[in-house]
Amino acid sequence: MLSVKYTDINNCMSEIIEWSAGLHNYRKCKLKIDGNVNNFITELTDNDFEPDRDIADIFADHLSDRQTPKVEVLYSGGLDSELVLLSCIRRDIPVIAMTLVIKIDGMIANTHDLYYAEKFCREHNIEQKLFVLNANDFYNSGEYMEYLIPYRITEPHIATHLWLLEKCNQYPIIGGDWPWPHAYKSEKVLSPFKLEFSSYERFMQDKGMYGIGNMISHSLESSCRMIKLHLDNYHEKINNVTMKYNMYCQIEPNIEPRLKSHGWEIARTSNFYLVPKRLELVKKVYPTRAHIKWGDTISKLLNSPVNESSVFK
Repeated sequence: MLSVKYTDINNCMSEIIEWSAGLHNYRKCKLKIDGNVNNFITELTDNDFEPDRDIADIFADHLSDRQTPKVEVLYSGGLDSELVLLSCIRRDIPVIAMTLVIKIDGMIANTHDLYYAEKFCREHNIEQKLFVLNANDFYNSGEYMEYLIPYRITEPHIATHLWLLEKCNQYPIIGGDWPWPHAYKSEKVLSPFKLEFSSYERFMQDKGMYGIGNMISHSLESSCRMIKLHLDNYHEKINNVTMKYNMYCQIEPNIEPRLKSHGWEIARTSNFYLVPKRLELVKKVYPTRAHIKWGDTISKLLNSPVNESSVFK
């Protein structure tokens, strides 16, 4: 549920926006806006679950109350959305891969991701729908701001995710990520969730859409499953890309390794730059400070007395 509260503090308008996400609404989100200060607070609340279940069973439970015959996974060609697709296949959940094709100056920019997306869908007989976005028109016209400014998002590429969500007509799913532990610390903590990636559910609520904005951490159970895998696979000399691949292979052995990409790298070789777009957004909505809190279940998993953090890794 989404709620908005306004208060007047010394003639300075303050706005508080609250929403819940995830199974059992376990993820509580609060955006507190005071003038040019944005504070985003996430609280991960406790609930009971059976430990060490198969991730495919956990994801299937995430989808148990959907009202559509199929689900639509926003599939860039990356590991996170591929994990979701493989889990759906294993539990016979009909799925469509929704893939964005980014064009800059008439040329396809996200070729790396598209290679893996097409290959995976072909090999697993998954229906794939391609949606072409003309990035020049989308960004130069200012259309991207219409998606981001209402949510105080300062990362320009997130607008393309929201644009693609609007193309869905069944039950859209975004792969997402897990609450990232700072495994190198003696007193372990979690990195805060970013507002950019926590606003998908809010956007869908505003549009009257039903779906999941972060499948991997849609429940406390899935979050804890991934945090444990993270802690088990972490060591000081491993990089994040290799660690994630190792984690996912323990869940889905058919995951194929690949270099990390977000689809915009090739834009650096053209005259198209997202950095000025980001600076323009920051001027309009200001940066956001993020904070996260968690309960006893995650504290025990981290084996740490700390239960909140404002530090990104």
